[in-house]
Amino acid sequence: MDVKEVLRFTDNLVFAKTGKHLADLEETVLRGVWQGKTYIQIAEESGYSEGYARDVTSKLLKVLSKLLREDINKSNFRSTMKRYHDCNFSNFKDIVNFGNINNFCPETSYPPKTPQNSPPTQTSTEDNTQQKPRLDLRDAPEIKTFYNYPNSPLTALETWILEQNCRLLTITGMAGTGKSAIARNLIPQIQTQFDRIIWRSLRTSPPLETTLKTLIQFLSNQPEINIPANTDDQLSILIETLRENRCLIILDDVQQILSSGQLAGYYKPGYENYGTLFKLIGEIPHNSCLILNSWEPPSDILTFTDDNSAVCLLQLTGLGEAATEILRDKGLLDEEQWPELIELYHGNPLWLKLVAQTINNLFNGRVSQYLSYQPVFLSDELTPILQQHYQRLSEIEKQAIALISNENEPVSFTQFMAKCQGSQVELFKAIQSLDRRGMIEKLSCESETVFTIPPVLKQYVKMVGE
Repeated sequence: MDVKEVLRFTDNLVFAKTGKHLADLEETVLRGVWQGKTYIQIAEESGYSEGYARDVTSKLLKVLSKLLREDINKSNFRSTMKRYHDCNFSNFKDIVNFGNINNFCPETSYPPKTPQNSPPTQTSTEDNTQQKPRLDLRDAPEIKTFYNYPNSPLTALETWILEQNCRLLTITGMAGTGKSAIARNLIPQIQTQFDRIIWRSLRTSPPLETTLKTLIQFLSNQPEINIPANTDDQLSILIETLRENRCLIILDDVQQILSSGQLAGYYKPGYENYGTLFKLIGEIPHNSCLILNSWEPPSDILTFTDDNSAVCLLQLTGLGEAATEILRDKGLLDEEQWPELIELYHGNPLWLKLVAQTINNLFNGRVSQYLSYQPVFLSDELTPILQQHYQRLSEIEKQAIALISNENEPVSFTQFMAKCQGSQVELFKAIQSLDRRGMIEKLSCESETVFTIPPVLKQYVKMVGE
């Protein structure tokens, strides 16, 4: 059986059911799949982008899977077509009308394949006829109540990944802003577009070699694969795997491989090679996506060129008005004063949940009574969270944030320069670093930009300075 017969078989099969013949691009794609070519090679032959060639392939194979009621993918396409050819059918319309070619060829009948080692679906509404990806979500948080709202970051993330083919996506924000929750709730919405999905946490600061070995073993679907000791060779294997398969990788707690006591984004000694991993995934064309969840972005990510939207950055702050759902779920009273409470805690979901617990315990849910006490109360649960962020700051950042905390009004650059020690360059870097950490807000005030910080953080900084 040669490629011409494969194309004729497929064209007749599709035409009998849809009334449309294969387009030129679809024929090019099928020819490449039959010949075992990579998506990059198929894209070069077709003149289209790699991502588009992949999408066309996926859609066409899904059509064939539906027509023949058998899971057909890039890996088994050649063997499956050979088996069908051995049945020596000439009437393709009969095949389609009966729905399953195996009814005509009992000697070579095979049941539809089921992806091995696939865990149960995460959503009850998922179409069971869709092919499920291989999932490894052992490090992922459970899906809990998620406050989705108009203009939710979920919409932007889905667009960047599925439509713009983003290869490297970084989600940043202070603890409690919902980075992990957003990434976890994104998976059910896009998982059918991926072959493999893996979630790993860097909370224990594993060396790059450990992370690469874990990723390669799962994504290659070869647990016993012989992985070379050389990091460069490991990176080459991983990139090739990301080309051959459409993979989604989520690395959580990335701040654990970044240094404290310095400006935002610098790696801990010995972890600089993670920058090579991120650089390769962001710059080299492939079919996959890496999502990084971090309190701050690694500094080298900000230097990547982004002309083709291959590298994206999403900084989370707070929920805004959507945070009212949290307060409603917690049963708080005095709804007219909820906006003040939300502003006080910067719309941070975790911070609001903690203060709601305090308000329920001490004031029977009365928000107005809680707000009557000044300064704002920092609970034993919230204080350690703020402390972790503060301890990561460099000395010049601590100077800058202390200055803001001692002022009743937002502070301008001119005021910074008059009161802060250090050069103008150092101060600019400190403000930029605080902005990347999500610990400072920029406001437009007439002809200049001024800076402020969330009231809760301001109270903590004052407490530290006393």
